[in-house]
Amino acid sequence: MLGKKLGLSSAIAAGVGLIVATSCLVSLSQGVGIAGKGFIIAMAIACALNILVAFSFAELNALMPITGGLGQYTLASLGPFVSMIAVIGGYLFTNIFTASSEAAMIGFVVTSTVLPNMDPILITLIALTALFVINYFGMKSYAVTQILVTAFMLGSLILLGVIGATQIGSGQVVTQAVTDFNPMGMSVLSLTALAFWLFIGCEFVTPLTKDIKNPEKNIPRGMIISLLLLLVVQSVMVFAISNYVPYDILVTSNQPHMEFARMMLGDFGTNWMLIISVGAVISTLNTVLASVPRMLMGLAESGMLPKVFAKTNKYNVPYISLIVLYGLISIALLSGITSADDLIRFILTGCTFWMIAYIIAHINVLVLRKKYPNRPRTFSVKLGGLPQIIGIAGMVYMIANVIDDPEIKASIYMTTAVLMLVLVVYSAVWVKFVMKKRLFETVSIDDVIAMDRVEDERANWGDDSEESEAIANLGVE
Repeated sequence: MLGKKLGLSSAIAAGVGLIVATSCLVSLSQGVGIAGKGFIIAMAIACALNILVAFSFAELNALMPITGGLGQYTLASLGPFVSMIAVIGGYLFTNIFTASSEAAMIGFVVTSTVLPNMDPILITLIALTALFVINYFGMKSYAVTQILVTAFMLGSLILLGVIGATQIGSGQVVTQAVTDFNPMGMSVLSLTALAFWLFIGCEFVTPLTKDIKNPEKNIPRGMIISLLLLLVVQSVMVFAISNYVPYDILVTSNQPHMEFARMMLGDFGTNWMLIISVGAVISTLNTVLASVPRMLMGLAESGMLPKVFAKTNKYNVPYISLIVLYGLISIALLSGITSADDLIRFILTGCTFWMIAYIIAHINVLVLRKKYPNRPRTFSVKLGGLPQIIGIAGMVYMIANVIDDPEIKASIYMTTAVLMLVLVVYSAVWVKFVMKKRLFETVSIDDVIAMDRVEDERANWGDDSEESEAIANLGVE
């Protein structure tokens, strides 16, 4: 894909680049507004749970160093039915909610600062369409672009955090009505799901396995370093935000991160945060548009979606999958469901699907350890399966306590349940009557790797009927 192998810095940039999103800046600010500095406690727990996720994905990647991701791991572990639920629910449904909400933020931010007379949805659709075009024609400079954008965003957040934490901004330092470090006490644990969003997505490093030097070392390191780095940076930001913005404004504002920048540094801060926000949206959406279509292509190549989703253009981009994702995000935007008022609800709905996918990833590790105990693994943190058990328990707890507000919680659960029911029925019918396989009929690891190898050959040499036949004829266990 790239002429030169990528180093650890690229792995860290890929991990950080997806996670640092405008919605994360909003979630961080609103978390501070709700819990004060005590939000750091929820953040530390969420970071630890994501490190356990990184352990599982690193081991799965070490066992199957492929580009397909969770869908292919699950195919070898639990079969096509669960594989479809993991990828379609955990990544397609998730990003219809979260990517559309993320995309909407660029319109709201730009119109509230520099272009007040423009329709925010129009600005959002222009940005989304531009990124669609970039991804349609491929983007060979992805790694360089990602490193530059990530370095700017992370460097900016560090500077803003230090300025705010040391109280050297040009704005007035505020005295909060509540000065306790953790005014919520043990109730702060209920914000773990909100804090979880600040660290979610580190596993997007794993598809780069074939382009990274020493992937058996650099992929686990990249994921874990990116998570720890973000915990430190965002913890400093908690103190900075607390010094300059009253908590009640953080809770009620649709753009609390912009309020922070304005109240700390005036117009200069507003413009600076605007650039950070635009960069965060570009980085996040670009990663989503580049990666999710390839996950869908992986399902199609394995027979778990219609073959049309595997079609590639002359730039080796799965353009049908890309068009479908672009269309679904656009529909969500045009419908108006991803308004700034509902941002937290859509973030947590997407987060719920993502946590279900993470539960499946943890289960995959435990199942594959039992099925392939002697197969070489370049990375594994076993400890009797405790990291996976704790990780699953943590996800279940966060889903059960996704938010305190009973009305929003009921809405999240209802949306998740309806979409999950549709997905379960579709997946069961597809596997049973189209694939003509048992729901939990697994494919051997060697065959999963062979599928990935054929996909690589097709990407390099173009579609070939014999290669397609080879995929279709791969055996099942």
